[in-house]
Amino acid sequence: MKSPLLKCLLLILFTSAPFTIIAQEQSVSETEKARAIEFFVEGINDFENQEYESALDKLTAAHLILSDDAGINYALSDVYLAIGDYSNAAYYGQVAAELEPENKWYHLNLADIYRVSGQNELSVESLKTVLEYHPRDVDVLYTLAELYMDFGELEQSNEILDQILEYRGSSFEVHFRKFQNYNALGKDDKALAELQNMREISPGNLSTLHTISQYYLELGDLEAAEEVLTEARERNPGDPQTLILLAEIYIYNNEWEQLGEAFLEIVRDPLINPSQKIELVRFVYMQQQDHPGEITLEEQTEKLIRAVGEEEPDYGPAQLIAADLFMQQGEPEKALTKLERATEILPNDAEAWSQRMQVLFTLGRYAEVIELSETANEAAPDNAFIQFFTGTAYMFTNQNELAEEWLEQATMAPSRRNFRSVIYGTLGDVRYDLDNWEDAVQAYEMALSLDSNNHNALNNYAYFLSVREEELDYALEMSERAVEMQPNNAAYLDTIGWIHFKKGNYEKAREYIQQSVDTGAASAEVFEHLGDVYEALGDMENARKWWEKTLEQDSDRTYLKDRL
Repeated sequence: MKSPLLKCLLLILFTSAPFTIIAQEQSVSETEKARAIEFFVEGINDFENQEYESALDKLTAAHLILSDDAGINYALSDVYLAIGDYSNAAYYGQVAAELEPENKWYHLNLADIYRVSGQNELSVESLKTVLEYHPRDVDVLYTLAELYMDFGELEQSNEILDQILEYRGSSFEVHFRKFQNYNALGKDDKALAELQNMREISPGNLSTLHTISQYYLELGDLEAAEEVLTEARERNPGDPQTLILLAEIYIYNNEWEQLGEAFLEIVRDPLINPSQKIELVRFVYMQQQDHPGEITLEEQTEKLIRAVGEEEPDYGPAQLIAADLFMQQGEPEKALTKLERATEILPNDAEAWSQRMQVLFTLGRYAEVIELSETANEAAPDNAFIQFFTGTAYMFTNQNELAEEWLEQATMAPSRRNFRSVIYGTLGDVRYDLDNWEDAVQAYEMALSLDSNNHNALNNYAYFLSVREEELDYALEMSERAVEMQPNNAAYLDTIGWIHFKKGNYEKAREYIQQSVDTGAASAEVFEHLGDVYEALGDMENARKWWEKTLEQDSDRTYLKDRL
């Protein structure tokens, strides 16, 4: 506000004769008046350029010549206000207002000074003084109402707002301010009345309808809230905010079918923006996760996600959310179809590529993971997931040199500590297979430093130590921790049993390895280990029995025939 007012003063200065903003004193010569005007103009220009110290010097020089001039006092007040000297700003502002009491700008300036300096009552009094001369000035009344709101005097604020309504007529903004005041005062009926006034002034305003409905919801009047939202939906059927507010009512009443049907209608509407559809689907998806066991909600959520995937085949996020649903439902092939489409639509989307690689890996389609690896890595470089699944796919296809190369890249890509631990643990497995034991140990130790509860790394590191008959106590400690976390894991039970075997604790070894067999998930190697344990116990009959079972499961272990 400052600059336009000072420009106005300059305009008056150069178009009036005699000069109306400079109160001429009989004792001041024309030459001195001219100098005062020159100082004043230069001071105003400096103020406009935010050169406040210079402005202050020049306006002070003008004031020394014409100290009783309202315009100069006002300008000085404005400069002092700009530099935060509220005491001097108030002094000169008051002088200006006393010299020209009918000038509302001087009083408004003084009110602003008092307000920012925390002198609330004086600020109000300045505005009231303006209203004595300009009682129907709506701008001043509105400023006073806002001032009362800032001070927390909400009843007085509404009284002033009522005067504005009386002078100007019904106003959306004024009714909104009254609503805020009544709402803060806890006068629900009056607040609601103001909302209805706003609704009458602007019946098509969705924001107003949303506010009214939310207020009804807070008051517990669900029926009234639904009526308002129904109107909002009729005015704009595709507005997501309206549907989300309606959804709150459906959720409160456990009306899951109505919730699903309302959103399904939107999802199938070709005129609705796909991003709005996804917003609604995600909202329902979150509700389903927050209400486990609600079968109807689960069915409606599935309908919505399947529908958005079908209705928006060219929208990447729709394909991704559909893929997520299919994965949760144990339908990886359907998920893969959606992810393939997602990577076509969003060729640089790291999430789409990493999920696609993960699904292929889960399905055991390692060759396809490897085939896609270069494309995926180029589309989403430095993605730890893509590099990990590629490296692991190479490991499972016995291409350990390439596996090590990709896994080493994965260790350098950004990822969370627990996932980096998995990467390092897998790298340790690969390096062991490459007969690079020192580097394998380094990888395992790094895996465990990143996540001491990485039970797979604990087990594998422990097992390989037992095979090498090194640090068996350390191996046993790690193995025990792995079994504690996964007590029914056949491989882990076999590892701890084999460590006991290497330590000469044959009965303990038999106990753990038998538990591994009892899980029903034991491999041929576990059977062979159990045969070895019985041999050490001198029970050759059982040793023969388990070695024969080993050959039945893995006929390539021909060396057992010689032992038999």
